[in-house]
Amino acid sequence: MRMTVILCLLGFMLSAVPAQSDQIIDNYHVSVMYGNVIGGGGSGYNEGSWYQYPSGWTTQWFYNHPFDETRGKIISIQFDWTHLDPACPVFIEVAVNWSTPEWSALGHGTQYPPLPDLVGQDEDLYIVRVPIIDYCGDTLAPQQVIFDYVVWDYNPEWVSIDVRGCNFEIINGIIMHECAVSNETSSWGAIKALQR
Repeated sequence: MRMTVILCLLGFMLSAVPAQSDQIIDNYHVSVMYGNVIGGGGSGYNEGSWYQYPSGWTTQWFYNHPFDETRGKIISIQFDWTHLDPACPVFIEVAVNWSTPEWSALGHGTQYPPLPDLVGQDEDLYIVRVPIIDYCGDTLAPQQVIFDYVVWDYNPEWVSIDVRGCNFEIINGIIMHECAVSNETSSWGAIKALQR
């Protein structure tokens, strides 16, 4: 209940001061078979490239805004997914993630997101992941997913969509990332205080 009230207040406050927030809308699509991307693209880093990590996640990164600990980030995810081969089971995991302050401290800025060869074994130090769906089973009719998340502690430089699994495709993917207003007592700071 408390979270619902906080999110309603956040929505009201952000709609009341649209000039203080910056929304970016990106897109993505991907097909995965046997753990490997067999097709995909989007508006993300390096012309919508997908990058595979040692953890098995495959990621497309989107530049957000400079790191800012006085702001937060509202992330909205939408996509449709279905099987590639209806005769086989589906295994699909999807997560939203973002870069950490430790990544931003390295000073790559807009040049590089936390790519696999740059983060090495420190994936958990530089990337925060939040699961959206995790399904393993018989094929289903096409599914639509809508997911919203608020990063309360800071505004990350990079956000991304992560996938892993087998026998699925994601189409109509949208990721909206919006900077929350500055950390003032009358706006984002007040909402952050309620969250803690």
